[in-house]
Amino acid sequence: MGTNGSNGLNEQQPIEPVVTPVNGQVWCALAEIGRQLQILANAHMGQGNFAPSSLPPPAYAPDSPTVVELVNQFLLAKARAGKGDRYIRALRNSLSKFVPGRANQFAHEVTADDLEKWIVRPEWATQTQRGYLSDVSIMFNWAVRRKLLRDNPCKQVELPAADDGEISIHQPGEARTVLNFARGYDLNLCRALACRYFAGLRTCETDRIEESAFREKYIEVTKDTAKGGRARRRRLVTLQPNLRAWLALGGELPILNSGQKWQYFNTALKEETGLEWLPNVARHSFCSYHIARWNKMGTTANESGNSEAMLLKHYREISFKGFLVTKQAATEFFSIVP
Repeated sequence: MGTNGSNGLNEQQPIEPVVTPVNGQVWCALAEIGRQLQILANAHMGQGNFAPSSLPPPAYAPDSPTVVELVNQFLLAKARAGKGDRYIRALRNSLSKFVPGRANQFAHEVTADDLEKWIVRPEWATQTQRGYLSDVSIMFNWAVRRKLLRDNPCKQVELPAADDGEISIHQPGEARTVLNFARGYDLNLCRALACRYFAGLRTCETDRIEESAFREKYIEVTKDTAKGGRARRRRLVTLQPNLRAWLALGGELPILNSGQKWQYFNTALKEETGLEWLPNVARHSFCSYHIARWNKMGTTANESGNSEAMLLKHYREISFKGFLVTKQAATEFFSIVP
């Protein structure tokens, strides 16, 4: 991954296609289009038995693509527009779930019923279902803007009911284990993890933040640092004493090729310690312990880049797998040093 949110893609280096279709549907469609154009031409010249049709206009443009063609055109357009690697990978992951079984189906043939049958799967959590459907809807909206389709079928889909989901955190002992393992594995990753645990930085923020953002008393997170994430405002995060101690070990941010390095690290962590890395667990830990330690919702909201409503919904009086986040546990968490 490139730094500063660059995705490193251009017209000479197109992104990898999701699927490669091979059948004759496209040629059949072109033949049908040619036949319809001939009928229209005859009508204008007063020839043939043409009569105005009472049928509604088609839900697609004459060059309506197949599903896989639409996916690849959409991803390539996002890459050319300079969207970040993380964002494009997330889109590609969602859309690759949508393509199987309909790769060669014309995009205009996809219905709301098809989408509802696809999205409701027992192995997908409700939040995952809504996320995948949201990404597919973004693609269809793009196709409408490009005049490849006349409508977005996702608009008629009944969304699965949202649930609060479970916030995953690490107990102080688990966070200590992760950091000590990272210390011996890679100091750059250790530095990033310490910032995620004790300053609440998002993964995308530690992937972009420069060393110049570290000041004597705080870390400055700009909107450019958070580009591609949900944060859009500059914020200052207090440098806790224990975070200073971890930063003093060395390392440097941002991390080049971070995606692959984190993947290898997570695998090694599980093999060596038995701990399985959970999505956003370090940031969730920060928010939970910060509220319990200082009991100042506004301060936690400002430093984490979340709203107070979000904190109240997800982090107040949190427990995870029977472990309750108390002030005592929070004090222990912010006392973890090398």
